[in-house]
Amino acid sequence: MLGTIRKLAALSIAALATSAAHAASAPTDWNYTFDLTWVTGSASYTPGQRYSGDPGIGVIKQNDTTLSWGSAYGSDTQISFNSDYTRSSLIIDPSHAASTIASNGNAQYVNAFKHLNNAIPASYTTLNHAQLALNVTLEATDGSGFTYNWTQVFDVYFKETPNTTGNPLLDGDIFVITWNPDSNIQGIPSYGQAFNYDGYDYTFDYFESTQRFNNLSQSQCAAAGRSNGCVGFTTPEYGTTPIQFAFNISATAAPVPEPETYAMLLAGLGIVGMVARRRRHYIHA
Repeated sequence: MLGTIRKLAALSIAALATSAAHAASAPTDWNYTFDLTWVTGSASYTPGQRYSGDPGIGVIKQNDTTLSWGSAYGSDTQISFNSDYTRSSLIIDPSHAASTIASNGNAQYVNAFKHLNNAIPASYTTLNHAQLALNVTLEATDGSGFTYNWTQVFDVYFKETPNTTGNPLLDGDIFVITWNPDSNIQGIPSYGQAFNYDGYDYTFDYFESTQRFNNLSQSQCAAAGRSNGCVGFTTPEYGTTPIQFAFNISATAAPVPEPETYAMLLAGLGIVGMVARRRRHYIHA
C-alpha cells in the first residue's frame, strides 16, 4: 500500500513539472518605441562669462533634443576653429525610434546622441550636468494588447577640459553617465528590466553599443566631480563623436504552473489521502 501511495505522489509531481515546462507555446515578439530626450530644465553650467562686453559670449540653450553652449554666433552642428564662432553641442538622434524585435533575437539599434566638440575658451560658461529621460513601451505582437512601460532617468556629467597640449586627442572632454555596474552584456555596461507575460520571463537590456563606455581613470572621474570607478568616455576636440544605444530581449519559460496543473496536483494528493485513510482503517480494524 505504501508503494502505491509513493507512486501516486510521484505521478502528481511529474504532472506538475511537465505542465510547468509547457506553460506557454512560444515567447512573443514585440513592437517597441524608445523615446530619449533631455529633461527640461535639468542642465546646469559651470560659472563663466556670459557677456564679457559681448552678448554673444557663453550663450546656452536646451530643448528636448539639443544642449549647446558657446558663442551665439556659432553653429550647433558645425566644427569651427574661430573662437568667435565656436559652439559645442549634444544632439539626440531618434532615427531608430520604433520597430519590432524578436525575443531571443538580434539586438536592435534604438537611440543615439552625438557630441560636437569645439574648443570652448576657458572663460566661457560650459555644461556641467544634465539628465536624459528614456521612455520605453513594449507591445506584444500576439494581438492580446499587452504592453510594458519603463521610464529611466540618466545623469550626465560633463567636463570641458583645458586645451593645454594642442593635441585634439589629449585635450578631449570628459563624460560620465550613471550606469548599473551589476549588469552587462559581454562586458558592456547595461540597464536591464524584467517582467512576466504569458508564462515567460522576459528581460530586456539597454546598452551602449559603440563600446565607448569604459571605467575612467581616477583623475578623469575627479575632473568631472565623480568618485573613483565612474563609467563614461572622452571625446576629442574638433570632432563629432556618436554614442549609439541598442537593446535586446531574452525570454525563458517561467516555472509557474497553470491553474489546471494545481487542480491535477490537488486531485493526486486527494487520492493519496484517501488511500492513507483506508490503510489506517484496516490497521485499526
